[in-house]
Amino acid sequence: MKKRSFPVVRALCLLGFLAGASCSNPIYNTPGAFDPYDVSAITVTPPSKRLYYWGEPLDLTRSSANIYYRGSDIEPKLDQEIKSQHVSGFDSRKEGIQTIAVTIEGQSDYFDIALVAFKPNDDDKITMSLSSPNLEKTISNELGCSWKLYIFESASRNVVKLNGNGQGGKSGSTGDISFNAPSTAGDYIIAVSFKKDGYTYNRFYKLSVSQ
Repeated sequence: MKKRSFPVVRALCLLGFLAGASCSNPIYNTPGAFDPYDVSAITVTPPSKRLYYWGEPLDLTRSSANIYYRGSDIEPKLDQEIKSQHVSGFDSRKEGIQTIAVTIEGQSDYFDIALVAFKPNDDDKITMSLSSPNLEKTISNELGCSWKLYIFESASRNVVKLNGNGQGGKSGSTGDISFNAPSTAGDYIIAVSFKKDGYTYNRFYKLSVSQ
C-alpha cells in the first residue's frame, strides 16, 4: 500500500509546487534520510544600526538572510526577511559587545552589536587628525588579554568599515589595540570588549576625527 501511495503523494507535492507552495517529499521524512528541502546553511546581512543605548529594542532594519538547501537543484531563497522570532542573544540592559544569533530552520549565522549604558564623556575622548591617510591610534591593553573592537558613527550608529573589515570589527589575542582612523571626518564611538579569566570588561571612547 505504501509503495502505491508514493505516486499520489508526489503528484500532490507537484501540484503544491505549481501553486507556489513548498512541499517536502514524505519519502525523506524517516530519521537520517536525505531530504533535499532541508536547510543546509544560512548567511546573514546584519542590520545597519549596530550601536545601542541601554533599554533600546533591537532594530532589524536592512537585515536579511540567504537560505540554502541540501538539494543541489533547489534554488536558495535570497534576501529573506529576518523576524524577531529568528533572533536570540540580545539583552537591552547588558553593556558591551553582544553576539546575536539568527536561526532559521535549525541553521544559524551571527553578527555583533555594541550596547552602551551611558554615552562616553569627554574624559574618554580621543581626538585624531586625518593629516595622514594611514594615521594610527593605540589603546592600552592593561589586562594583556583578548579583545574585540568596533567603531560606530555617533549620529547614525552604523558600524564603520575598519581596516578593510566589512563587518567593522577588529580583534586580537594580546597586546595593545591599534587601529586606523576612519576615512571621513566626524564623531564616532569606539567600543572595546576585553575578556580575561571568563569575565568581560567593556570600555567606550568618543572619537572625534577632523581634517
